Amino acid sequence: MTLFRKVLSVALVFSCTCLFAQDIKLKPTEKVTVDIPEPSDVALAHDGKSLFIVSDNGYLFETDLKGKIIRKAEGYKGLDDEGVYADANFVYAVEEFSRTIKLFDLETLTQQRTYEVSYHGGRNKSYEAFTFNKIKNRFLLITEKSPAYLFELNESFEKVNTIDISHIARDISAATFYNGYVWLLSDEDRSIFKLDANTYKVLSQWEIPVLNPEGLAFDADGNIIVVSDAMQKIYYFNNPEN
Repeated sequence: MTLFRKVLSVALVFSCTCLFAQDIKLKPTEKVTVDIPEPSDVALAHDGKSLFIVSDNGYLFETDLKGKIIRKAEGYKGLDDEGVYADANFVYAVEEFSRTIKLFDLETLTQQRTYEVSYHGGRNKSYEAFTFNKIKNRFLLITEKSPAYLFELNESFEKVNTIDISHIARDISAATFYNGYVWLLSDEDRSIFKLDANTYKVLSQWEIPVLNPEGLAFDADGNIIVVSDAMQKIYYFNNPEN
């Protein structure tokens, strides 16, 4: 190979590498401040018209799609809430400290039931993410790190399967289900992962420039919503697959 061809080959490889690196980094299209200290997870309402947000200091809020508070679960004060999910009947809040799942009536936002799901890991390395896998018809409850376990739960919130997903990221801070896939968020890696909903194999990964990302959801148009605990903000991203 001539010197010219060698230089050209190196230049092409470098160019391709840069393009790939740029492709996997998402840039927010918008960010807004929310009047909720230490927001730790976010979920889209079943009708797609509002968001549910929980906070580290144990409160559950409903906001509009831009983070303006609509209402708060009155009389509820949890212990280190880290996960939230909503369906057509209930809003579910997960408390890391007490290892419990609280069910709130969707219409009144009053607490209805509590389920304890035992876990013997460290206090700050317990349940961090919660969602529902529509492909397998199972709730998913995920621990943060050391190790990061994905527990499949039945409708009675009993563990029916345990999968170690520690290889995916240094920690897991949120989970959601969208468009037939399970999506995970990592705080320490500042990354979003798209997983096969049957095998939990990672299919794609994107980096996000967000400090302390703790909550992940998709809006009705498929755009990505990320909540930052430390910045007390909601970040919006275009879906790279749209």
